[in-house]
Amino acid sequence: MDKQRANNFMLKLVGDVSTALAGALLLVGDRTGLFKAMAGAGPLTPAALADRASVAERYAEEWLAVMAGAGYVEHDADSGSFTLPDEHAQFLADPESEYYLGGLFQGLPAMAAAVPQLAEAFKSGGGVRFADFGSDLPQALGAMNRTVYESRLVKGWLPSMPEVVAKLAAGGRAVDVGCGMGVVPMTLARGFPEAQVLGIDLDPRSIDLARARSASVDWGDRLTFQVMAVENLPTAPGWDLITSFDVVHDLPDPLGALVHLRSALSKGGTYLMVEPKVADDLADNLANPFARMLYGMSCLHCVPQSLSLGGPGLGACWGEKRARDLARRAGFGHFERLDIRSPALAFYALRA
Repeated sequence: MDKQRANNFMLKLVGDVSTALAGALLLVGDRTGLFKAMAGAGPLTPAALADRASVAERYAEEWLAVMAGAGYVEHDADSGSFTLPDEHAQFLADPESEYYLGGLFQGLPAMAAAVPQLAEAFKSGGGVRFADFGSDLPQALGAMNRTVYESRLVKGWLPSMPEVVAKLAAGGRAVDVGCGMGVVPMTLARGFPEAQVLGIDLDPRSIDLARARSASVDWGDRLTFQVMAVENLPTAPGWDLITSFDVVHDLPDPLGALVHLRSALSKGGTYLMVEPKVADDLADNLANPFARMLYGMSCLHCVPQSLSLGGPGLGACWGEKRARDLARRAGFGHFERLDIRSPALAFYALRA
């Protein structure tokens, strides 16, 4: 027994618990406006932060200690003050910013709450249904990427496929598969006022949220949402753009879904499949913070909800090699990894 190695591992475990607890309290800070109150304010005492954020001073004091210990804020011992650096604030303070990462934490309570069911699933080989993760999960999943999609989908990502932009601008048809709370369909409809846009999802709660979010705008009949399985998507008259964002690895039948999506494309249509940007092999992912995060989310949510539907449980970190193989088996003759810069997402353009 190497006592030093054992001691180092014990300290790592304690540190990991500290990080997990800090993550929970980061979510509290996000919901109570503490990060927003600290952004651009310079050094603040607990009393000053409590006043700015309208929270109790004792809670502000303890929360700041946690945030300082985690390295999220900086502490000056001489003045007893705390500062949220601008470099940190850009990821924590503004939920409407495309750089906001607070949404990543919003799904943690729902995922963690499913641990008892997941432990049973480990033993039985079964899964955990999407609905069993709770009614808050659709909104939490939407919050993880909403601002990025709204900021970059139309202005930054789709221009890499000019033929798609031209078709949608001329009144083409687009459908987003697994649309969740409707972020992608609404962004497409907003960016292409002449296009017909549909969002589909298996989860009724998600479709209700999408319809509620879209109700504040008069879209006419050019934006609709439906509870629908991929295999039931109408194939006529064909879709000029089909999109799916972080969806294929969750499906009960990924191959069957891609076969159907290929048949649903119009002549010259494009299927934009967006999946996590990871390496093909575990060894190459272990040093990647995004991949390590995705493995955790995948084990807690992606794999069990796929298995609950009788699916293969591909997992979020399935990589480009398997994506290419799946597309080939589905009959797609064209598979292109688009040259789009993203630390977390890989963009694949598929055509019949």
